[in-house]
Amino acid sequence: MTHIPIYVLLSLPQVGAYALFALGIVVTYRASRVLNLAHGAMAMLPAYVVYALAQAGAPVPVLVVAGVVIGALLGMFVERAVLRPLRNQSETTQTVGTVAVLGVVVAVVAKIWGTASLNAPGIFPQGHWPIGNSLLHYGEVGLFGVALLIAGAVALLFRFTGIGLAMRAAAENRRAASLMGIDPDRTTSAAWALAGGLAGISGVLLAAVTSLHPYTLPRQVLPAFVATLLGGLGSIPGALAGAGVVGVATGIIPGLGSFGRQPGSAQVVLALVALVVMAMRGKRHGTAAESSSGGGWTARRARPPLYIWGAVGALVVAWPWLPLPKSLDSIHGDANLAAVYSIIAVSLVVLTGWVGQISLAQASFVGVSAFVTGLLVRGLHIPFPLNLPIAAGVAALSASALGVVALRVRGLYLAVATLIFGWMADAYLFKASWFVGEGGSSTIKNTILGRPGAIPSFDLSDRRIFWYVAAAAATLALVAAANLRDSKTGRALFAVRGSETAAASLGVNVTRMKLFAFGFSGLLAGIAGNLIMVDARTARADQFAFTFSLFYLAIAAVGGLSRLSGAVAASVAFAALSEVFYRVQLNGYLELVSSVLLLAAILLRGAGVQSLIRRVRVRGRRAVPSGTISIHPPAVPTRRAAALGGGSVLAVENVTVQFGGLTAVSQASLDVREGEIAGLIGPNGAGKTTLFNAISGLNSPTRGTVRLFGKDATDLDVHERAALGLGRTFQVLQLISEATVFDNVLIGTHLHSRSGPLAHMFVTDRAVRAEREARERVQWALELVGLQSVADARAGDLPFGMLRLVEIARAVVTDARLILLDEPASGLDERETDRLGDLLLGLRSSLGLALLVVEHDVRFVTRMCDRLTVLDRGHIIAAGDAQTVRSDPAVIAAYLGEAEEQKQPALAGV
Repeated sequence: MTHIPIYVLLSLPQVGAYALFALGIVVTYRASRVLNLAHGAMAMLPAYVVYALAQAGAPVPVLVVAGVVIGALLGMFVERAVLRPLRNQSETTQTVGTVAVLGVVVAVVAKIWGTASLNAPGIFPQGHWPIGNSLLHYGEVGLFGVALLIAGAVALLFRFTGIGLAMRAAAENRRAASLMGIDPDRTTSAAWALAGGLAGISGVLLAAVTSLHPYTLPRQVLPAFVATLLGGLGSIPGALAGAGVVGVATGIIPGLGSFGRQPGSAQVVLALVALVVMAMRGKRHGTAAESSSGGGWTARRARPPLYIWGAVGALVVAWPWLPLPKSLDSIHGDANLAAVYSIIAVSLVVLTGWVGQISLAQASFVGVSAFVTGLLVRGLHIPFPLNLPIAAGVAALSASALGVVALRVRGLYLAVATLIFGWMADAYLFKASWFVGEGGSSTIKNTILGRPGAIPSFDLSDRRIFWYVAAAAATLALVAAANLRDSKTGRALFAVRGSETAAASLGVNVTRMKLFAFGFSGLLAGIAGNLIMVDARTARADQFAFTFSLFYLAIAAVGGLSRLSGAVAASVAFAALSEVFYRVQLNGYLELVSSVLLLAAILLRGAGVQSLIRRVRVRGRRAVPSGTISIHPPAVPTRRAAALGGGSVLAVENVTVQFGGLTAVSQASLDVREGEIAGLIGPNGAGKTTLFNAISGLNSPTRGTVRLFGKDATDLDVHERAALGLGRTFQVLQLISEATVFDNVLIGTHLHSRSGPLAHMFVTDRAVRAEREARERVQWALELVGLQSVADARAGDLPFGMLRLVEIARAVVTDARLILLDEPASGLDERETDRLGDLLLGLRSSLGLALLVVEHDVRFVTRMCDRLTVLDRGHIIAAGDAQTVRSDPAVIAAYLGEAEEQKQPALAGV
């Protein structure tokens, strides 16, 4: 313990470096809500340019200014050339865009300056102070001091200057900033220039006290991501505090016992701390605005004819035995590589493309499986293929463990969580001799299936033989994923991506779906890792470094990120590129071309080919009605009779909801009886939505009880309340705009299918029967609300009023006995509102539904509702029939804000 002060002093350089990096990350996030994974590369390029200037004899002041200016210019260029075209794309797409920038910059630097370590020019005078048995150099202290000065300047900039306040305003609300006379594009560019300048000075000062290496320096920014997570992505003081914690921990942990002396021990501790902090800060469900969209909806498509599949199968079987020149023998290895890439790409399509969970740790799961395979073969003598399910299962468990964090963290925070996991695996797990073997590599003997010399006997060292193993594994992975996509499970995954809140309200167990997605993705990555080990018979730690996760993500992104066929095509293309570059002796350019391809694919996805195709498709669709809504009364026989005033379906008893010291709802009680339409009204800020969310499970009452259908549901999750028979719609529409109306409503049948993911993968009779029944149910619901004519229309192309009906149809198809309607008339004109009221009355009559309606339109609720409850400032102030409530003096005062006796006639006449 006596050495701790010494360790703290020696950690000051790390604190300074991480603080500078963290400041740049926070600035870009605050300016554009983008997680800049290229920040390390933006620090590296100025450092190399400064090195070149120093070699030419430039003085130190010129070097420092040059580093800052080059970083600022690079930041502006990245924002204008990459991020601005992607502004309207998802967080996933923008994040992958910065990954592409990282790859391009690293590849360019590696080609120009090589991959050997270089001694960067010193910025501060030579010299040191002795600290214990170590030395603290002047340059290291200077790095810390400069970081403090810059941190103070940046904090003052954002707090007190006009440009700083403009940056904050533009980041929070671009439209509002424009109305205030602020140019959001200019302020965003200024923020990226500032972040680039911070990256430049960071790289120059850090390289001066360490060294220059194109692959090492970008990784040195990873602890800064941990720092920003600990302090909050948008907080400058938090980032500085986080940098202090991370830097000091990095200095202290290696001196704490035998564990601390192991390589990567600090990364393990910091990764665990960061993951726990994120899980504690998160919340159970995200809305559509908070969910991360990974790409377009991949609904059921027409399958190719059987003869096409036959031709493809024949080619797969026969091609390895085609008479090829000996010089082309390497093509067999490329084919095997393409099959492995396909499996990994499919794993990313499922997790990132379908569920929107950005994974930057896929190479870690591949590596875990490869090294576990080595342990199984060497230590337990378990041969292939018996070791395949075990190794893949361990990878799936590892991915599921990371997925636990995803239960409460989403979007960019989750991306950083996977990044930190990969950082930890790279620094610790893949350097541990007990796991990877001595020297950082694991080796197994050649695998022979059967007895050597007997028939049958298959030597997997023969690339042509191994092709059948790899192709079979890739085919199974592709078929399993395709079957999942077109099933109840696939729809649930897309629903989670679109809106966790809406998915849960439809009965989807969001927790289970996320864990399944991580587990299944990890399983596929584990299969690939096992095949890599069996094929090459050796695995090295550097094969599964963090950069390989970015490479795998590049393959999936080039293929379309949510497209299985694209994943396979991109895998073949990347494997072919490897062969082409090998043939023309341009191996060093493969990394550059791969990164450029990724960047081009991302940019074209946002503003090029895909947009053009989408426009053509839209023009080719049949016209979608616009303007007024055409609502038809229910014409389906009664499915459930219910008498008005029957048994209670909802009883809210003395519910209080508090957020910190704020009481949003206090001692609220209401009930809804079977077959009844009840209204919940009140002025803005009254607490209606908070009470609604307490009823549906989106928040937990501080005190009180919520009973549904006679059962205490106070502690039940959203999907459990949906299973009891509770449905709801939302004030802000929670639909998947890329999907058709039919597919949006089809998600609502989730509770009615008892088949699971395995049945969906293997398309069992039970799964097929459940799918047919679900589609018939959706057709009935669409006819019920009058939407059958637009069933095949894309939801994003429909007018707002029709989308309200889609949400109602989706709630009805769940077979809910009680539906909560959150401002269903919002955005409708008076005639449309009246027709909506007729529809809801018809649904009550034909289906026996009970409805609880939150609405601002007093005329709408008083016309339709049997009873009204009025909420004001969190308190119930009136309840009863419409006539009694609208003449209540307290209600009049709450709505009109003036003396009760003066305004009573005005409301009474509504």
